[in-house]
Amino acid sequence: MSAPDPARLFHCHHLAVFRFLRRMTGSPSLAEDLTQEVFLRVVRGLEAYDERSREVSWIFRIARNVLVDRHRARVRSPQDASLQDATVVSQPATQVLTAILDEALARLPDEEREAFLMREVGGLGYHDIAEASGATPDAARMRIYRARLALRAALGSSRSVGVRIPKEISK
Repeated sequence: MSAPDPARLFHCHHLAVFRFLRRMTGSPSLAEDLTQEVFLRVVRGLEAYDERSREVSWIFRIARNVLVDRHRARVRSPQDASLQDATVVSQPATQVLTAILDEALARLPDEEREAFLMREVGGLGYHDIAEASGATPDAARMRIYRARLALRAALGSSRSVGVRIPKEISK
């Protein structure tokens, strides 16, 4: 078999990858840059693609690695990171639920936030999440469970102001 077509991979997966990175970083412009980096790495790595793994798992593993690399670079040069973060303009809180959800997601441990977003935003199954994150399917399931509990608790106060919680979180 030959390597997957990069244009098809981009067409099929770029929106899910962007949404995942947007939620992980909190910045649409940074998520766009990181999404570009993900698909550059996809193109560069096509020859090494292991056909035994699913494309979506492979792409999200690359996205996760891009995030890890970004974090490492920020740790190495904290002054540059603070300048980069200062340029991110937060959007007005026109949607109460979005603001509450973003804050609650930001408070989750990285592994739980990754697994939850891969599942809910990326649409990955437990096996794909496990493959992308280097965990077992049971560990991925547990991370998602803990994330849902934490999000449910954080969003519980939003019910008092009449905000409907999505069923994916309230499961």
